Amino acid sequence: MQGPGELLALTYSLGGWAVVIAWIVDPRDIENRAGMTTVLVLVFAAAAVIYGRRNHLPRYTRDVAVVGSLVLIDVALLFTRLHVHPGLLSPFFVWVGFASPLWFPRRRAIAYVLLTVVASGVVMVAAGSAEAVADWVITMTTVVVAFCITSFLTEALVKRERLAVVGEMASVVGHELRNPLGVVSNTLYLLHHSLGDDVVEDQNRLFQTAEREIAKATAILQHLRAYVRPQEPVIAPVELRALVTEVLEVAPLRQGIEVAVDVPQITVLADRGQLAQVLTNLVINACDAMGEQGSLSITASVDGRAAVIGVEDDGPGIEPSLAQRIFEPFYTTKHEGTGLGLAIVRRLVEAHGGSVRLEGDPSRGTRFVVRLPHHSLRRRGPRRAGPEAPETIPADAATRRLRKAKQRLG
Repeated sequence: MQGPGELLALTYSLGGWAVVIAWIVDPRDIENRAGMTTVLVLVFAAAAVIYGRRNHLPRYTRDVAVVGSLVLIDVALLFTRLHVHPGLLSPFFVWVGFASPLWFPRRRAIAYVLLTVVASGVVMVAAGSAEAVADWVITMTTVVVAFCITSFLTEALVKRERLAVVGEMASVVGHELRNPLGVVSNTLYLLHHSLGDDVVEDQNRLFQTAEREIAKATAILQHLRAYVRPQEPVIAPVELRALVTEVLEVAPLRQGIEVAVDVPQITVLADRGQLAQVLTNLVINACDAMGEQGSLSITASVDGRAAVIGVEDDGPGIEPSLAQRIFEPFYTTKHEGTGLGLAIVRRLVEAHGGSVRLEGDPSRGTRFVVRLPHHSLRRRGPRRAGPEAPETIPADAATRRLRKAKQRLG
């Protein structure tokens, strides 16, 4: 099967042959033989025309095929004595549940499924028997299940194909741009230092601008690589409180941002680097949302045998209409964002068997909750007797930690 043309032709042909076989098995069941013959001629003629023009079908062919088939089914059934049995009519309607999610946008696909409900309901009402009611229930259940399964598989296939294209593109772009960006960065560095004290203020600003843009392009390449080719998690015990401290030491916190940390002694089994990247991306996302000042809160707790990590800010929040899309790759509301930060977060968390979601009232900021599964949890030390006051880290202290970290690294 290569496309909708072949599928339509096959569906019409099989439907027609099914009616012919049923007619042969029980000829007395057809009340209007001339009418049924006309319908069968139309069905086989339509299958032949569709197959013959399968590579040149008009844009509206699918719509006509769905609506026309439902009409033909109802007309053909009205030509019989309507001695239907549960499940006998299902194949003639169920194919709409399979085909509509593949061919049409979601709203139109749902509309055609509802039209199928009406078409099969006409048969039930016309028959007026208990068997017809049972058949209608079976048919509608099967149509809905077919629609849901096909919709899910279609979305998964589109996502997979999109990711494959992005992965191929990232590989090519990363390979072609990594070396030139390195050469340009090294050239600017050598040029800047070769001028020494002769660099004027305007020139120094231009050097800084070029270095900043090169760093931005490099970060985009790293994000692409991290999303399309994530490494398998290397599981080891990770102490959450120490990890949060390390993340805050290198996070780009502004002077006006206050950080409150309430993380007890919880040890999880996870990939330390990937979990640090998850927290870093969430902290950066919160800082970008708050701007120059605000309040950032990082919490952790134990829910049963699961570790729950929360990162909350008091920024402008996220509109409910956008909340379903923020984890999609390349979707961003930032002017200079790549749209991969939260997508990477979800992918890394799901690689650990966990989940991440957005919670809270959008008018009061944003709260992301990361939940790691029960098999990734370990406790260390005694339980706390009561709630402890959260540790508050002012912005100047966080900045000092950042400078110390940079000194150790450089």
